[in-house]
Amino acid sequence: MDRRLVLAGLAGIAAASVALAQNTAQPQSPAAQTGGAAGGVHGTAGVTNASPGQGQMGQAEQQWMQQTMMVGSAALQTSDIALQKAQDEDVKQFARFEHDEQTTMAEVLRSMMEPAGTASAPGGGAQPQLDQKHAAMIQKLQQAKAGDAFDKEYIKGQIEGHQELLQIQERFLQGRPQSREAMNAAKMARGHIKEHIAMLKDIQEGL
Repeated sequence: MDRRLVLAGLAGIAAASVALAQNTAQPQSPAAQTGGAAGGVHGTAGVTNASPGQGQMGQAEQQWMQQTMMVGSAALQTSDIALQKAQDEDVKQFARFEHDEQTTMAEVLRSMMEPAGTASAPGGGAQPQLDQKHAAMIQKLQQAKAGDAFDKEYIKGQIEGHQELLQIQERFLQGRPQSREAMNAAKMARGHIKEHIAMLKDIQEGL
């Protein structure tokens, strides 16, 4: 595995994530902001008064955002653990970029769910509640000792998590999204996730 290629690729994805945040989390018109958007991760689905294809959020969009934030939160939390325990340099570097990307994606999604307040600073919004599977994965890494076994377990979990994230984007895009904004964000996320999976498998082979 060429470490320089891996790190360069991750840096490019991180830069693209910033672009996604800038292009997606745009302030909405006053009409859209007062149209009854959902109030948070566990809020009920709402539909804004924005014109079709722009800020309109239906049940499919709400479900997509909630699922993406939940699995993304697990990826973020496990990466934070890896920043403390990982030994392999590629694993450490991936954890840094994953932390940054998931933080950015969470801000984008929060700005879409709560347009009046826009995206908050990292950690400023409520963390989505994790299901039993993801909570157990985090607990396992928290209890694991630093070393080769930890690095392998972290990368294995990231591959599984990214495959789950990819399925979430695919299911959403195969439906009929009402919001062009959400559809474009899902397409961007899908591309990044595929690149991450390829890089994770390269890292896994080198461990």
